Amino acid sequence: MARGTARCRRRPEPGRHRERDGTDGGRGALAFDTGPACALLDAATRHVTGDRLTFDADGALAARGRVAPELLARLLDDPYYARPAPKSTGKELFHLGYVLDRLGPTPPSAEDLLATLVALTARTVADAIRDGVTEVVASGGGTRNPVLMAALREELPGVAVRTSDELGVPSQAKEALAFAVLGWHTWHGLPGVLPGATGARHVSVLGSVTPGAGGVFPPGAAAGADRPGRLEVVRC
Repeated sequence: MARGTARCRRRPEPGRHRERDGTDGGRGALAFDTGPACALLDAATRHVTGDRLTFDADGALAARGRVAPELLARLLDDPYYARPAPKSTGKELFHLGYVLDRLGPTPPSAEDLLATLVALTARTVADAIRDGVTEVVASGGGTRNPVLMAALREELPGVAVRTSDELGVPSQAKEALAFAVLGWHTWHGLPGVLPGATGARHVSVLGSVTPGAGGVFPPGAAAGADRPGRLEVVRC
């Protein structure tokens, strides 16, 4: 759960056949945005505190509030949640004006508003993944909000909810690590997208590598070069 949208990635079942390019061909994997994650929480926090706070540290404000059922129902009624995956969204949809337009004639208190947005994030994440999921590994800024994490666990009884930090991947470093992996794929001329997972029309090598003087890049695209079939990431 990042500070913007919540992205879900379902991994394929262990033991799946893997293609020569190091992917599973997209079978069993799925990646999409479930909803706003902390985008609405952060926007609302800035609004109710007059920009004094940029986010609700430790969920302190939300913890003092109560969920407003009618507001939560209006927020959950957004058509985006009913769309099938793969799908994508962002702050072009989920922003402060989006929340203010749905407050109704009797706006909730600041604390109740944030408690409701926590419930929205936890519910929409859980609704998108609850069928058949046995473990959730969360990362991003939202993992530092204990109120949000508790709400997610409550929405997913019987499902192990962990953070990527527990597996050696710092939540705040996930984007940097992801782009390092994508860069490795591009360097070796390997596709960095799975059509079955993201909805892309075909596999493709992402980005480009600009060579220096006399350089030939990427080496994986050179004639006769052996392309690696697997990337192993080790923690030093």
